[in-house]
Amino acid sequence: MYSNFRVLLLNTIPGNCFSDFIYLGMLIFIIADFFSHKKWGPFIITVAFSIAFKACDYVLLNQSSSLVIEQFLHMIFLPLVLSFLYTRRS
Repeated sequence: MYSNFRVLLLNTIPGNCFSDFIYLGMLIFIIADFFSHKKWGPFIITVAFSIAFKACDYVLLNQSSSLVIEQFLHMIFLPLVLSFLYTRRS
């Protein structure tokens, strides 16, 4: 059931392979930005979602740890850069 949800989620995002995770991380970051009024709030929400998502991949789908870490970093890198640049601007 989780694998069906994961495939459905990643197939709705335009892209291929690792770009799906970059887009997913940015999508979560943008949605979280609407609900959080703190500077680092959207990034923390993105990290929490990414940890939960990749933990499910690791536990339920038995993905290798190196693949899980690489996909996790793809999900959080661009939101980290945007959060850092936003705090430096203020």
